[in-house]
Amino acid sequence: MTHAFAKDSRACAACVSWSGQRALAADNTLVEVPRYSVEGECRTAISQDYRKVRKSYHTCDAWSPLPLLRAHGGRTDRTPGPAAAMAAIMANAPAGAAVPVPPAPAPVAPAPKAVAPKAAVPVLAVEPEVPRCSAAPLDIDKVPPQARVLHTYWTRLKRQRPMPGAREVDTAQVRDCVARLALLEPIGGGADFVYRACGKALAKRLGQRPVSRLVSACHPEDAAARWLDDLRACLEEGAPRSLLVRDDPILPGQKFVELLLPLADDQGRPAFVLAYRHLPGG
Repeated sequence: MTHAFAKDSRACAACVSWSGQRALAADNTLVEVPRYSVEGECRTAISQDYRKVRKSYHTCDAWSPLPLLRAHGGRTDRTPGPAAAMAAIMANAPAGAAVPVPPAPAPVAPAPKAVAPKAAVPVLAVEPEVPRCSAAPLDIDKVPPQARVLHTYWTRLKRQRPMPGAREVDTAQVRDCVARLALLEPIGGGADFVYRACGKALAKRLGQRPVSRLVSACHPEDAAARWLDDLRACLEEGAPRSLLVRDDPILPGQKFVELLLPLADDQGRPAFVLAYRHLPGG
């Protein structure tokens, strides 16, 4: 018996990285599966369920809707739960509305005679260790589908050259990636990089508009140092770099996939890096 999942259900059946059997409804707002418990493999590298078989109704924090579902209103944010809904109802209650009064507390027995407490032994506060941002190489076939599409587009553009030119990139060909893309240019011989363009999803995560600003000024010191090292390596090698990033403050306590692609100037020299950061909600 077939079952349908809504465009914002956050179910695996509606996720872009689930491999199970499914089909889109005619109006592109529902995903239909042969049965409610049909299974498929998770292919999102940043998910805790990566490479695991999950049923169609399963969900996780890395969920992202199919492109056609997103185009027809599929949302990545969660619907407020009962507690949030109740808080909203109470906030909008008319003045003078009856509010439940808690019962009077039971009588308390007289407390025993107080005894002078012993002097407390001072305890030295220990600051928690902050995990350092790091990145590990990741095979291109293990990155999310959007990143693979971007890598294929870059490969097609470069043809027989070491890398394509920055002016050749047409974002309309990779529109599903634009919100998570940034174009960066080295300055001072690669001592730092400056944002020349930045997608809305990345700017939202940074909490600022980074265009024309330095990487070192937009990111915490540890994260900036890690990213600058990988940006320089991408230009020096003249080759793509796919990475699994951990403990970056842009996504605290989680991990995400990053794809760095070198681009050339009008003379064919390595001059820019096109960076894709697969952050949830982009």
